[in-house]
Amino acid sequence: MAVLGELLFYRRDQVDLDAVLRHRVEQLRGKVDALSEDFFSKKSDEEIAKQIAEREALQALTVDFNAGTASVRECQIEVHDQFGFERGPIRVQGLAATKSFPFNGDPELWHLRTNPWGMNPPRGDIRENNLVIGIEVRANEADQAARYIDETIAKIPEYLQRQEEQIAKHNASLAMNAMRWITLRRQRLGTASDLLKKLNSKQE
Repeated sequence: MAVLGELLFYRRDQVDLDAVLRHRVEQLRGKVDALSEDFFSKKSDEEIAKQIAEREALQALTVDFNAGTASVRECQIEVHDQFGFERGPIRVQGLAATKSFPFNGDPELWHLRTNPWGMNPPRGDIRENNLVIGIEVRANEADQAARYIDETIAKIPEYLQRQEEQIAKHNASLAMNAMRWITLRRQRLGTASDLLKKLNSKQE
């Protein structure tokens, strides 16, 4: 048997979703500092925080499991001769079975570990906005292919739920985290304005 795709919710460098979310929070200061002085003059701190939170919110992955498309085709697969009469692998007739599901959200989220994270994550292939679960088996092992695909699909909602909970918590805290930098920026703008007034007054 040959399973299609790589481990989902996993990266080789072991970067996880928590680390990515922390980094996005750290970037809020730059987002606030990039806003113009004129923008600050027209908006309240609360309005600015709300706007930044809406703009920087992350969308968790959602998969339409009811719109799955199955495919089965003939193929040649390599197997090892179980009786030992052949040297190396031999090629036999097989079946390649897949089931594809459309999803919404950033495809990179499929490669980030959730918290908590299971020790046996599912495997799959991400093709544009489709999640593809598949396997190649001998022609007489069709039932094993169906069982593998069903079991793999059954694992995914648990990981998606963990991801959604982490992202929802992150999104809910964005306005509060942004407010810290908004307050400091407002203070700096006030100080700059006061200094300008002092400098202008000395010229009069």
